[in-house]
Amino acid sequence: MKQKRLWKGLALALALVILGCLVLGAGGYAMLFAGRVETPAGRRYEPSSFPGLEAEAVAFSNDRGEALAGWLYRWGDAEPVGLVVMVHGMGNGHLAYLNVTAAFAKAGWLVFAYDATGNDASGGSERRGIPQAVLDLDAALKAAEALPEARGLPVCLFGHSLGAHTVCAALADHPEVRAVAALSGFDGTAAYIRETYGIPGLILLPGALLWEKLRFGGAAGRTAMEGFAASEARVLIVHGTADETVPISSGLERYEAVYGNDPRFTFLRINGADHGGVFTPQVREACLELFREACQ
Repeated sequence: MKQKRLWKGLALALALVILGCLVLGAGGYAMLFAGRVETPAGRRYEPSSFPGLEAEAVAFSNDRGEALAGWLYRWGDAEPVGLVVMVHGMGNGHLAYLNVTAAFAKAGWLVFAYDATGNDASGGSERRGIPQAVLDLDAALKAAEALPEARGLPVCLFGHSLGAHTVCAALADHPEVRAVAALSGFDGTAAYIRETYGIPGLILLPGALLWEKLRFGGAAGRTAMEGFAASEARVLIVHGTADETVPISSGLERYEAVYGNDPRFTFLRINGADHGGVFTPQVREACLELFREACQ
């Protein structure tokens, strides 16, 4: 009887530990994306800093019917080369990347940028989770491609951090995309948690994935690798070797192991660069060259 009670006690203790890990994992994920984000003043560019940049406000909605704020940017009246859709990272809205937007627009591209759910000018009481970014991009692409100025133009995508994951994962649903430039990104939720948080991440990962699945259903668990496999788009992957926010092992190294010899892919390691240090003139020109070649 004592041995039986012991085994029952151990089983109960194990069940409680597993339940606790699931709750902590789910709670940690939920807290990471809880609430809204306003881009800090020191990390945002003002449109007035780019006198030649023209902007047209575009309102659209996410999959939940919440209002999202977008802008179509251009520089001058020249015939546009194509359309670039910009996807911002976590903790910022689109104004944190307005210098990149201006550079692309000045080079002859129409640029559609937007604030994702729960960010800056867009609606939503929270950012919800990683899959929401992919759902928002799907809505943004539909809105951008329907604009008279952009209709029929070749489409390219640019994203940083969470935005880099987003533009790659979205390839699975958007065969019209000609090229993707992804900076400091990660393959998917599982890769990000494992590589960023180590052993604690492995312990909490099942709860996080369960929470994501319960909240997003079939939209959960999307990966960049799935997007690559479903698309013929050209892909530029950029990552800093000193990135501690999104380790290079969760993105570039995973992709290069599979697609290192694929001519569709270009991989750029920026030595010594951290998460935000990849926005170099070399990278900007590499993005523009990729977009031009893919849209010829």
